[in-house]
Amino acid sequence: MRLLSRFWIAIVLAFSLSGGAQAQQICNGSFPNLINDVCYDCIFPISIMGGFINLGVSSQDYDTGASSFPVCVCANNLSVGSPVSFWEPRYMVDTTTKPGCMPLLGGIDINTPYNSDEYGTENYTTAHLNGKRKSAFVQVNEYINPVMSAIGVVVNNPCLDNRSFDVPFLSWADPTWNDDSLSLMLTPYAYPFAGVPSVAAELPDAISATFGFPSEILFWVAGAWGPMYPLDGNVAVANTQEQVSHLMIARLFAKLHAAGAQQSTAGQDALQSCGALGVPQLIMDKRQYKTNRTFPFPDNMCTPIGRPLAFQEIGASRPQDKDYGYFLFQRKDCCATYTVAQ
Repeated sequence: MRLLSRFWIAIVLAFSLSGGAQAQQICNGSFPNLINDVCYDCIFPISIMGGFINLGVSSQDYDTGASSFPVCVCANNLSVGSPVSFWEPRYMVDTTTKPGCMPLLGGIDINTPYNSDEYGTENYTTAHLNGKRKSAFVQVNEYINPVMSAIGVVVNNPCLDNRSFDVPFLSWADPTWNDDSLSLMLTPYAYPFAGVPSVAAELPDAISATFGFPSEILFWVAGAWGPMYPLDGNVAVANTQEQVSHLMIARLFAKLHAAGAQQSTAGQDALQSCGALGVPQLIMDKRQYKTNRTFPFPDNMCTPIGRPLAFQEIGASRPQDKDYGYFLFQRKDCCATYTVAQ
């Protein structure tokens, strides 16, 4: 009986300590201020009928191959219009070390089951040289928030995403997010690019992103952020929290494209589709996305995928900052119709 009593006491203490450890994992967050936190400079440059309007301080663009002819035709609804291109703020993404935490929803915590393996670790790979390599595992949440429609900048514009607010992806609900083998089943073409080919391509992609946008051809890397594959939350080399968070954003959207859940809105095909949602694109063109951090504090920058994060990291690695939130701008080519055949 005494042995049995000790056994039950040990179980109670174990659960108490476990509950205390989980209680220490705090979910921080706040709703983004759509007026002050979003860097609207990222919308520019805007092209209307082939002419550019650039009012942004840090605006950059690339040639999508869309027609610069002043008139476009939509065969799907028998209408004509003018080609328009701009960068639309459409998505929010937050990264967190705690599954179930949703920082950009004010720090809502769903309290899903989890364990200590999901918080990142430091592995000593060269112990005899006193070296270490830090790896990480990070959760990601995606939100649809077409802010230009939400705040009523333009009403009834066929080029703007008018979907309502939604949460289409929660990484903790995806069984492939913490398993490299399962995640690679979605992208079997990524196997040849592991190892040396991945590392060799990161430098030229980072250089390209530094002075403009990343290389469309080098789809298997995210420049200075690291390798694009596998498309999950496991990061083999975690240098800074900003680097890991940005890499998670790139992998998330590459994963959504590969699954057919995300569409491209840039280029001639998107222009001719005459819609706000774009056309399917299984291998993501990295150039069509720019990030803007809004939490824990805005960075007021437009960051293409793969660009070095020296300026974004200033002050962004405080001990209390474990959760990050971003607005994503997507390049859009659209035919703004103004006449409908009767």
